[in-house]
Amino acid sequence: MITVYINGPATKKILTINSIICNAKSKVELIGDSGERLKTFLLAKGDNELSLDEFKTGIYTLRLEAGNEVIVKQIIIQ
Repeated sequence: MITVYINGPATKKILTINSIICNAKSKVELIGDSGERLKTFLLAKGDNELSLDEFKTGIYTLRLEAGNEVIVKQIIIQ
């Protein structure tokens, strides 16, 4: 199971991903509105806090791979 949420004010953009099913290949890709891969984060089991400070306001896609699970979600960075 994977849980994704953004916390903190707009000036401190933190993406928290909690995964109980991670292995050495578990990752999150942040994808821009034109489909380009902007950043890849490796995931560890448990809570993973990823900074989004370097990214502009907008709508992005997250592609998460952990174990046999693949999840695609849209997020809004304010």
